[in-house]
Amino acid sequence: MNNILEKMGASRGGDEKTRWTRDGESVVLDCRSCRLVPVVHSPECIRCMVFALCELGGTERVILRTGRDTEVSGLAARALRDLASVRRWSYPQERTRRACGRCAVSRRAVMDAVWEAFPLDPVAAGRGLLSEGGPDRSGCPECMARTSAALDQVEAGLDRVVTEVSSPSGTGGP
Repeated sequence: MNNILEKMGASRGGDEKTRWTRDGESVVLDCRSCRLVPVVHSPECIRCMVFALCELGGTERVILRTGRDTEVSGLAARALRDLASVRRWSYPQERTRRACGRCAVSRRAVMDAVWEAFPLDPVAAGRGLLSEGGPDRSGCPECMARTSAALDQVEAGLDRVVTEVSSPSGTGGP
């Protein structure tokens, strides 16, 4: 993922960026400089909202600030919070050795590929990168196995959120 996505929000092309802040109990995304019209269910807006919630923490409301603000709350906000949680725990918490940090198939690199492709087909992007294989150093097979297991967990987490949102009660049950 590029640094703009990490620091400022989902890039919309060019130098336009969406900035996000916390305002009381809400997370506010300032979409006025975005060259796209905010459409809450668009892949770009979903990604931007998830990244903002990942950085700023959960909330009951997400506000897309434009000429006319759009509020996301209820089941949709809960789904976004859950997706942000999946993103947060998908990245390794520990610092990797120098060689691992440069590895093209390290867990961080694979998760970067996953979240760069989110929400369209993120797990396939991660599996594609992981299938390329890594260098043949001691520890690489174990690292790749752990990364594959983390990818399985991300897939299960994303599937769980989709199941909960698509169920009639919004809780994953009948």
